[in-house]
Amino acid sequence: MDYGAMITDSFEYAKEALVGKWGRWMIFILISLPFALINFVFDPQKIIDKTTKTFHWELVHWDQIAILIVAGLLLMIFFAGYEVRIYRGIKPAPEFDNWKKLFIDGLKMSIVTLLWFLPIIATILAGLGIIFFDTEIAKGSTGIVAVVSVITMILMILLAFVFLIVFFLYAVLGSIRFARTGSIREGIRFSKISEVIRTMGWLSYITALIVLVVLYAAFWIIRACLSIIPFVGWILIMIINPFFLILTDRYFTLVYEQGEIQQGAAVQ
Repeated sequence: MDYGAMITDSFEYAKEALVGKWGRWMIFILISLPFALINFVFDPQKIIDKTTKTFHWELVHWDQIAILIVAGLLLMIFFAGYEVRIYRGIKPAPEFDNWKKLFIDGLKMSIVTLLWFLPIIATILAGLGIIFFDTEIAKGSTGIVAVVSVITMILMILLAFVFLIVFFLYAVLGSIRFARTGSIREGIRFSKISEVIRTMGWLSYITALIVLVVLYAAFWIIRACLSIIPFVGWILIMIINPFFLILTDRYFTLVYEQGEIQQGAAVQ
């Protein structure tokens, strides 16, 4: 893989998608607005008593937070639908149109992501069940039951870690496969996605992910610098977020296409 070329392509793709397309950029900002506003629902300095180290949860407006979360999740479905169009390889960047289809595609892709994340949730819940409902652990028992419970809990943590690795390696490629096929089932076909990765090469794929991690690190450093700017810092972060999100989606699309290209060459 030519990682430099893919990064350059992704950067130009994001630039073309937003620069001069101020209406489209504003849509991205509006979509992310509910989650951004959660920061202003409560003042962390007021709900935390530094003297007694206690939290005054009654000062948090839970109803407002709930409304913002629900609104944010609904709007993020539209963004997921936009990602589906990017994953399909549409170039130049697609428009925000046909909102009904945008929502349906986004909802389906969200289901694909949730299905990949489900094993992690199930494992964590099982681990929490051991912690909170095993009376032997709660009593501090040193008996065989407590030992077995502790071992089981450790195994659950390790299993959750394995599922987390699988999620990071497969979930995005599964979303791209869904976008290309239109099938939720195809989006979670472990064997087919593994075939794409094997075709491009595991080392090449992991290297591509490492390159993306480096990009993420640079992006978060920029975010951290902007966040310390009073009042306007969070606005600047909302402005740059869409650029990096589109860049990332385009980069993953190009990585996936490398596997498709090499599969086609192998067939020929």
